[in-house]
Amino acid sequence: MTDKFVTAGVVAKQKIPLLDACRLIAALIVVMVHYEIIFGHFVVYGALGTTALSWFFVLSGFILSYTYPTLDTAAHFKRFYTHRVIRIYPVYFMAVVTSTLFVTVNYLNMGEAFFAEVHRPFEIMYDLPQAKPESFWWLAGLRHLTFTQSISSLETLNLVFNGPLWSLVLEVYFYLCFPLLLLLLKSVDTKLKIAAAFVCAYVLQFALIQLFLPDVEQYDVMNLNTTVYTNPVIRGIEFVVGMLLFKAYRLRPQGGRHDAFRLTPVVMTTIVYLAVVWFSENYVPYQYSRFFVALPVVTYLVYALATMNWHPASKAEKLCVTFGGISYVLYCFHWPLMEMIQFVDLLPESFPFPVHLLMLTILLLLFSWMFYRYIEAPIRKAMYRYTESARG
Repeated sequence: MTDKFVTAGVVAKQKIPLLDACRLIAALIVVMVHYEIIFGHFVVYGALGTTALSWFFVLSGFILSYTYPTLDTAAHFKRFYTHRVIRIYPVYFMAVVTSTLFVTVNYLNMGEAFFAEVHRPFEIMYDLPQAKPESFWWLAGLRHLTFTQSISSLETLNLVFNGPLWSLVLEVYFYLCFPLLLLLLKSVDTKLKIAAAFVCAYVLQFALIQLFLPDVEQYDVMNLNTTVYTNPVIRGIEFVVGMLLFKAYRLRPQGGRHDAFRLTPVVMTTIVYLAVVWFSENYVPYQYSRFFVALPVVTYLVYALATMNWHPASKAEKLCVTFGGISYVLYCFHWPLMEMIQFVDLLPESFPFPVHLLMLTILLLLFSWMFYRYIEAPIRKAMYRYTESARG
């Protein structure tokens, strides 16, 4: 993200490495929430993990707008979508193949006992068919590879292999809409219009949640998963909020004291964010506590980090970029890896909980770093070189 030349719709700007580093923190929070599901020990509030997904969606809208503020020609469109495929699909593809093979082979050998062995909760497989022949699994794998697992009459199909990947499917939907959203938001170019758009987006998300709420006596993860939590229309508001945030960022005051290092807003916003998560978890109705209540403070946290004016030395900047790369691998692979560890009893449950958690975290981070360093990064760079050479 340097200041300022335009190449095929890409605006190079000064990088904001802190945002890359914070991706890893958000991914680790999601891991901690899923640790409780698979290994049975509470680590952090569930709302901390679900709002981390809001962070990813807001950040995605912000960074894409930061990098691609305009897409005016066919070459711009081609470059944008080519880069998105290169950035997202190789790791996603390998994560899907890994989890599909792991689940399919073991389920065909063990039946429902496999789900019990890996501590798969009923809430994320409640409407799967009783009979699941081999063809069901391979077709489900194909749907995952083509990002169509969310388009199904089975609400939990998008969770059957690698639950966290549902958010990547939504990201792809947002990428498809990005050029249109750029056009629709083009006239939102003053502070007053941006503020009004923020308010409208937040009110619209509330209205959409109300619209899609099922007619049940009590809301829980089963009846809100498809209708609200993974609903692309509802969560797409967060992506749009990220795009609006970039517009606010572009109009921020600059020069003098505004260019000084600004740690206090980040610290204060983080404290408020944690307080909101605690309050949401304990006092807010379930249908609003997962992400809606925290969206404003999550959005401002991205802004506070982006305007912190931390300009690290070269080595620290590279480390932040590495953290960002590791975070994506960790997010895509942590669920199947944790199920595999549980399945083969690699880390026995007899280990004390803090030791078990620490060792698991180290294993996941080590795997993610090695995968990023020796597989993802080389493949991505080779694909970039190929596309650039093909472009001439």
